[in-house]
Amino acid sequence: MWRFSNQNKAWKRKALVLLLQFYRKTRNFGIFAPEFIKLTLQKFLISLNLNQDVPFLFVAIAVGWGTGLIAVIFHDLIDFVHFIFFGSLKGSFELTGLGEYWMFLIPILPAAGGLIVGLYNTYIAKSKPGHGLAAVIKAVAQNEGKLPRWDWLHRTFTSVISIGTGGGGGREAPIAQVGAIIGSMVGQILRFSPDRMRTLLGCGAAAGLASVFNAPIGGVMFAIEVILGDFTVKTFSPIVVASVIGTVVSRSFLGNSPTFQSPDYTLVSNIELIFYFILGVLSGFSAVAFIKVFYIIEEKFIELRERHTLPPWAIPAIGGLLTGVIGIWFPGVFGYTYEVIDKAVKGTESWTNLIGVYVFKPITAGLTIGSGGSGGTFAPAMKMGAMLGGMFGSLVHFIFPTFTATSGAYALVGMGAVTAGVMRAPLTVILILFEVTGKYEIVLPIMFAAVTATLIARVSYRHSMETYVLEKEGVRVGYGIALSVAENISILEVLRTNFVQFSEVTRAEKIINIFHNTSDTTYFVTNEAGGFRGVITLDEMRLLLSEGMIAGLIAEDFCNKEVPVLYETSRLDEALKYFEIGDYDALPVVSKKTNKLIGIVKHDTAFAYYRRQLKFYSEDGTSFK
Repeated sequence: MWRFSNQNKAWKRKALVLLLQFYRKTRNFGIFAPEFIKLTLQKFLISLNLNQDVPFLFVAIAVGWGTGLIAVIFHDLIDFVHFIFFGSLKGSFELTGLGEYWMFLIPILPAAGGLIVGLYNTYIAKSKPGHGLAAVIKAVAQNEGKLPRWDWLHRTFTSVISIGTGGGGGREAPIAQVGAIIGSMVGQILRFSPDRMRTLLGCGAAAGLASVFNAPIGGVMFAIEVILGDFTVKTFSPIVVASVIGTVVSRSFLGNSPTFQSPDYTLVSNIELIFYFILGVLSGFSAVAFIKVFYIIEEKFIELRERHTLPPWAIPAIGGLLTGVIGIWFPGVFGYTYEVIDKAVKGTESWTNLIGVYVFKPITAGLTIGSGGSGGTFAPAMKMGAMLGGMFGSLVHFIFPTFTATSGAYALVGMGAVTAGVMRAPLTVILILFEVTGKYEIVLPIMFAAVTATLIARVSYRHSMETYVLEKEGVRVGYGIALSVAENISILEVLRTNFVQFSEVTRAEKIINIFHNTSDTTYFVTNEAGGFRGVITLDEMRLLLSEGMIAGLIAEDFCNKEVPVLYETSRLDEALKYFEIGDYDALPVVSKKTNKLIGIVKHDTAFAYYRRQLKFYSEDGTSFK
């Protein structure tokens, strides 16, 4: 038997050492991105003496560019699939002289699309039907912004097939989800922190929606208001950059024309605001009806799937078939076209279509998406709202022609109001409508109607389109956090008792001296009995140091008494909400009975503890500690 000599053994050890070194260099970034490339890039950026956030902006630019490019491909593929399925069928019937009969074959087309999507999800993607934006929001709140890396490819394919073949979903939410996945994928590859990961996820979502609507500001607000729930400045700049880049890429290929060709609009009379308020009320109730109808249909399909009477890949075909039957008489329910919105906004749509699309649009959205097809609910809500506004505007203008605008103006406002009620995102809708129409005059009416619709919808039904499915899974979200996790954590678990504390009569000179000799940035002021009086932050210290005369000043003279207060009975979610909406480094914890300061909660400690606790919660939000 042949044996290794000592020389061979030495060569083998050397080869193993080299292999191990190569593995260490490449394990973090893959074979094609070894560690030295990252180090070289870091040294280059350091040599430029840039702010630490500037390199991150370049990553946001890359995410925006990639998402914008995919949005263009997404748009063109939907048009291509639509032409293949609908255009070729209609053309062949016209060539044979049977053009008037081709419409009766329409149900076959969305059924075929549903069948393709069902087979793809079952045997290739191997994933269950789900709600894209809900998954994104859940990833932000509960999974450090991490999404499956290759889901963008599956989502793109299924959405293109489902929408292009006549499904009832819209194209906006899918491309926003695709963008979010791209942002998350880039963050995972570069091993960013959870905060950076969430921001990149928001960058992709903003760029996706901005690319579809040609509305960069609306895309930014969508990411902040709907996806992240985070209005802090640190997330704003990269999201703006990504949204603008995504829009620029989209405009380069698809042009700069507005999404909806609306006529010139003017507020004829201030009395009209009363009618827009009424339209907002009607839109709020319509939004609730949309959500309820959608989920009633979806739950019927879930029951059908759980009974196993049909293979799971066949169920989306049933939803597509039923959608196609409705589309024979009301083609405006199909997701690939905005024609029905354009006609309503121009005031040229018939009452038959206005009523039909208003009634059947939430049904077809539920049939397509609820059965396991792909698409979003943004466009379906817009169509329902445009139909409601068109009907309401026609009636109002008929009764009060002298001081009301034509029905098209009400269709435009109704489109935004119902969408705001469904998504619970009035700011996003206001900005998108302003951008897609390019008309400043529309802002005041849409503000009136969108805010009213959101309030009515929220009071009437606590679930939005996305929070319904999340709470069904046991996940409550808000402010970019998983409330279902944070509300089960006592504030006492993150309480700190070592902090800088001053009496209300402490002289300013002593406070300044301690300020220069401690790293703390927030100091707490109490009275002689230990009762909480206020805080001194860097803002108060800057004011104090800028004054020429500080002699005679005491802590009570310049401490900030208008700060949120937590109690020993408070839960962690309350503190996290305050930290998200306000610029607080630390908050006081006070006894409810005595008002004595018993400790503080620091921003970084609270969020670090919250994220550690997330690891003890299962996917459905239940603890298994």
